Amino acid sequence: MARPAFTPQVAARTRAAQEIRKDADLLAVYIGKGGLKSDLDTIRDRGLEAEAANLGQSVTGAAGLGATLDVLRGFVDTQREYVTVMAVVKAVRYDVATAGADSDTVKSLDTILRNEAAVVIRTVTKEEGKPARKAVPSQSQEAVRAEIAKDAGALEELKSAHAALAGRGVSLERIAKLRVAAEGLSGKLATRTAKKGARKDVTKAEHAAVTAQRERWGSCYGILAQAGAANSSIQKLLDDAAKA
Repeated sequence: MARPAFTPQVAARTRAAQEIRKDADLLAVYIGKGGLKSDLDTIRDRGLEAEAANLGQSVTGAAGLGATLDVLRGFVDTQREYVTVMAVVKAVRYDVATAGADSDTVKSLDTILRNEAAVVIRTVTKEEGKPARKAVPSQSQEAVRAEIAKDAGALEELKSAHAALAGRGVSLERIAKLRVAAEGLSGKLATRTAKKGARKDVTKAEHAAVTAQRERWGSCYGILAQAGAANSSIQKLLDDAAKA
């Protein structure tokens, strides 16, 4: 039997718990059906732990499993916030362009939106069977972290876009917080494969977190289903989790 591992369904359950937990109206519906905040906290936290441990398959274990997972949780949270902020940046780019903003602002936003992560050189095989060296974007955690810090810093400096960003909920304080979070992870993320023993420990942590989330989700699903029947937003979250 396959061991439990981080999957899109685990992520969808985590997202459902997060959305219900942070929305006062949805939370009230869930509690009204007999649910507890702690139910959602467990589903969310175990899901985030599983995601972090899944990333940890490629990290060193020198600092110990607990410290490794703490760093990876921070990376997951920072990366998620970055995705949210950059979605707003994309919308703001359209806003300022259609509003006739100066071209420098638009060009600066385009530069920020462009993926300029560090590149690595890989050997690829061409159609005629001849090997060739090709530069491709690096997807290492450290490269992603550096890109997040760089983009957040650029947004801080782009004063001409601050009002438009704030209008969509991305304040200068939020941007600075993202940069600080990314910079705080510098040197802590792995760029090489973990030692076999360390990977085994992280894999066990992933399995344990997924199992704990699944058990709590299953034990509370009856309450979640009743809440879903009473609220279409909750039902959609449950449907998304079922389809994942």
